[in-house]
Amino acid sequence: MGTAKNTGKTETLNYILNRLASVSPDRTIGLTSIGLEGERRDQVTQTEKPEITLRSGNLFVTAESYYRLRELSSEVLGVERRYTTSTGRLIYARAKGRGKVLIAGPPTTQGLRKVIDEMAKIGAQLTIIDGALSRKSLASPVVAEGLVLATGAALSAQPEQLIRQTKDLVTQIRLPEWSDRVMAEHLDQTDNGIRVITRSGKIINPGFASALLPSLWEESNWREGKAQLFISGAVHDSLLDRVRQSPIFDGLIIRDFTRLFVSGRAMRSFIDSGKEIHCLSKAKLLAVTFNPQSPSGFRMRSKEMCDRLSQTLDLPVYDVKNIDESIS
Repeated sequence: MGTAKNTGKTETLNYILNRLASVSPDRTIGLTSIGLEGERRDQVTQTEKPEITLRSGNLFVTAESYYRLRELSSEVLGVERRYTTSTGRLIYARAKGRGKVLIAGPPTTQGLRKVIDEMAKIGAQLTIIDGALSRKSLASPVVAEGLVLATGAALSAQPEQLIRQTKDLVTQIRLPEWSDRVMAEHLDQTDNGIRVITRSGKIINPGFASALLPSLWEESNWREGKAQLFISGAVHDSLLDRVRQSPIFDGLIIRDFTRLFVSGRAMRSFIDSGKEIHCLSKAKLLAVTFNPQSPSGFRMRSKEMCDRLSQTLDLPVYDVKNIDESIS
C-alpha cells in the first residue's frame, strides 16, 4: 500500500516480483488487486507510470476488458462470475511469457478473500495484492498476512513533514493486539454497533448503533469504573477525541488498523493522553520503501531519507532502484 499517489508502489511491486523470480524461481506467484492498477498514465497527475511486468508461470486476475489489452501470451484458467467489476468479469490466467498487464481485482474485501482462495486452488503458492491508495482495507490482517508500505517525495516536499506523516501511518499499522484472545473472538462476531468491556471483563451491549450518542457517555451507566469501548466500524477524529476526553473509558478496541480514518494530530493527542487503542487482529508491516522522486520533478536525497526514516520507524527502509541485492 502507499502513503500517497506516486510514492513508488508499482516500482516496489515490480521489484518484489523480480526478486522472487531470482531467489525462488520455482515458486508460483499470483497477483491481484482491489480496483485498477498498472495503468500506463496516472489519472490524477497525468504522469507516466511504471507498468506491472509478469513472467512466464505467474498467475494473475484481472477484468476481462483489461485482459484483452495485455501485452503477453497467457492462458485463461477460469472466469469469476460471483464478483464482477465495472469493466467486466474477472479472468484467472497464467502468463505464458514475459510482458505487461493491467490488473483489476474485485471491488470488495470479501471478494478479494474469495479470489485469493481461488488463486491458491489453481496453484498460487504466494499471492501479492497490489494496493490502492483509497482502499487500505485490502491491507487488513484478515486479508493479507503482511504488507509493505511505499512512501516518498510525492507525499511531501518537506523531509520533516514526510517523516512525521509516514510515522503517523506506521503507528496505526503497528497498534498492539488485544491480549484476551477469547474476548477478541467474541467481539469479532459483532457485526455492527458498539460494545462496552467493563473492568471485570463483562461485555455489555449498550444498545446504541452509534458511539456518538450522548447517553453512552453518562458515567452513571457504568458503575464498575473504567471501561474499554469496542467499535465494530470506522473511527474518525471526533470519536477518538471523545474517548480521549472521557473519564469513563480507558481506551478503544477496533477490528484492525484499516478501521481508522483519523488525522495524525488526533492520534498523537490520544496516545499522549496515556490511553491506548488495541486491535482484534494486528497487521504485520514487513518493510517500508522510499521513492525520492516526486511527479513535479523535485528529488530528495535517497540514502539520507532512507536512513532517517529507518531510524524513526525502527524498520528497514529501501529505495528499490538503489537496493543492495545481497539482502536476502
